Amino acid sequence: MKKTSKLLSFIVAAVFLVSGIGKSLAVNDFSQILALYGFGGLRFFASFIIIIEVALGLLLFFGFRLKQTALVALCFVAALSAAYLYGYLFANLTDCGCFGYFSFLNLPPVFTFIRNLILICALLYVFLNSNNSYKAMERKEIAVILCILCAVSFVAGYTCTEHSDATQYIANGQYANKDVENTILGEFSTFSQDSAYLVFVFSYSCPHCYNSVENLKEYEQSGMVDRIVGLSFTADTAVMNKFNDIFKPNFQIKNYHHSQLFQLTNNFPVSYYISNNRVKLEIRGILPCWYVLLQKLQKMEKRN
Repeated sequence: MKKTSKLLSFIVAAVFLVSGIGKSLAVNDFSQILALYGFGGLRFFASFIIIIEVALGLLLFFGFRLKQTALVALCFVAALSAAYLYGYLFANLTDCGCFGYFSFLNLPPVFTFIRNLILICALLYVFLNSNNSYKAMERKEIAVILCILCAVSFVAGYTCTEHSDATQYIANGQYANKDVENTILGEFSTFSQDSAYLVFVFSYSCPHCYNSVENLKEYEQSGMVDRIVGLSFTADTAVMNKFNDIFKPNFQIKNYHHSQLFQLTNNFPVSYYISNNRVKLEIRGILPCWYVLLQKLQKMEKRN
């Protein structure tokens, strides 16, 4: 039983650490998801939740007061699960934001609840089969825990102040000034030599993507581009229908498995401006209106 308890505590610790570190790398995204529950003040608890999660993962990993730690971790998972259930039922939330930057690890709602139930059962087993004995931590273990917590706190603070919704114009990215057929973009759509395109890569549950859609819809109507191509993850039919009902997109959307889309980018939203079959500019973050982007392109041409 002791060996099983240790194994389960290691597994749960790994999930907690990956989840906490992933969220620390994308605090703004996680805080935005918390705000979507209908209580704007919840977003201020994002960093607090991350630090608790990482701390519990480290304590489980090192087996410190395993019985008490397992109980606290069990309550933590149960509370987050209950909150997510509320969001799913009453706020139409499908993205739990569990793994933050490692969003490809996020699961559909049903599987998220199943995973959390497994974590709760594992922690209950550890709690019931661990004794109350106090294990003194060695200095090196304390040093490791403090170093990791400090690092996570620093990263969380840094990414919290680095606004992920701010627009970044990248003219020297990995696809810049390359023919489309020589980039992975060519695998997602076909592009004509004498036309201009905007490729918009987004997620159906990303608030920054939501804030970009109305600007995006104006690009083709204004004549800035000849065609818009939307690329997204394959999602639940209900989620995609909800997106279409709210925004009524006037552009083509192609849905792919996350493993395919992550070959292109792991930043959302991100847009690629393509002209004369060449990638001219990468736009990360909220997409600006067509006129702002036009001015940016004109300034770039003058410099060149």
